Amino acid sequence: MKHLAIAGLLLAMAASGASAQINAGEQKPDPSLPFKLVQVTTLNLPWRIAFLPDGRMLITEKVGGLWLVTQQGAKTPVANAPAVLWKGQGGMLGVFLSPHYKKDHNVYLTYSEPGDGGSSLALARARLKIGEDSASLEGLQVIWRDGERGNGGQFGAQIAFSPNGKYLFLTSGDRQRFTPAQDPNQPLGKILRLTLDGKPAPGNPMAGKTGAASVPVTDPPRDTESAKTAPVVRTYTFPGPNLTPSETWCTGLRTPYGLAFAPNGQLWELEHGPRGGDELNLIKKGKNYGWPLVSYGKNYDGVPIPNPDTRPDLTKPVIYWVPVIAPGNLVFYKGAMFPQWNGSALASGLASKSLTLIKFHGKGGATPAERWDIGFRVRDVEVAPDGALWMLEDARPGGLYRATPK
Repeated sequence: MKHLAIAGLLLAMAASGASAQINAGEQKPDPSLPFKLVQVTTLNLPWRIAFLPDGRMLITEKVGGLWLVTQQGAKTPVANAPAVLWKGQGGMLGVFLSPHYKKDHNVYLTYSEPGDGGSSLALARARLKIGEDSASLEGLQVIWRDGERGNGGQFGAQIAFSPNGKYLFLTSGDRQRFTPAQDPNQPLGKILRLTLDGKPAPGNPMAGKTGAASVPVTDPPRDTESAKTAPVVRTYTFPGPNLTPSETWCTGLRTPYGLAFAPNGQLWELEHGPRGGDELNLIKKGKNYGWPLVSYGKNYDGVPIPNPDTRPDLTKPVIYWVPVIAPGNLVFYKGAMFPQWNGSALASGLASKSLTLIKFHGKGGATPAERWDIGFRVRDVEVAPDGALWMLEDARPGGLYRATPK
């Protein structure tokens, strides 16, 4: 049945063109896992893994802090981690190795930085120093902040480095505020393209442009259970006497938790929809991906959102999920243990407690290939240097698991 369902998806794609949208929400999990899963240790709400060249891991805990973890599960606290505001979806979030780590030993952290009135998404860089029985961050410096203090989650906080190692792409969620994703004067709801020092990268599409914009938005745009009014379309004008943020690469994103470059250099993003409508997007310079103007999902109060088919000027996802998988992250596989997956990507699932294998066709198309029920909320899946898969359980405590072929 699984193969028939996948064949149906492929036939539908072929019938309507390579850019056809696929709803993979009804895909059923395979009856068995293709790997054995072994729990190695536990952590306190773990969020992200970054592998060092020798196979050890840096792992963030959402409640705050960073650990150096061996493949046998021995944990060493990493000193000098920054303070975070752990609240809702905020806390210590991502950890990523510099593309030149073997030379500079730099690591990058993303987190909700506390301050007056709430928190902002912060991007920091530090040098990792590892001793015989110790580890620390040296010279930590915040190199970018969103500046949008306040409450609300959906920080995004994912990084992907360009294949040439020169630039850093950072996802910035809409912080559950909706309209900023379409406001050219705010970094929320965007993907940003920065230098490795956190500065706007040359060649970004918004550089030098005036920040005024008028866009139609379906109102009320809110995540509450109280409003039952019918949707009203209003036009919001975002005044912009100043220049728009020159770090913006693309706009209209909601909760971009997944960001990764494919082997062919294409950039892919994976995000949460509201009630339905998780999206896999092929990211291109200057494109608008529609949030909150359109979605395949609905507002949490049940108020409909216009379908993406109503706005041909906005870029549609390649795959969407109704019902959702609630993605944790996206990683392209490259390794020896599962050679049949080389060039494919894996998406972790939170509410769905799943792992989804996605295959790519090289010209902007993608199809869901396999889906496995893991049995716990999968916050992160990463590929170790030896090709094994490692997963983090989104729980307190949450397990660290290693997956190898059966």
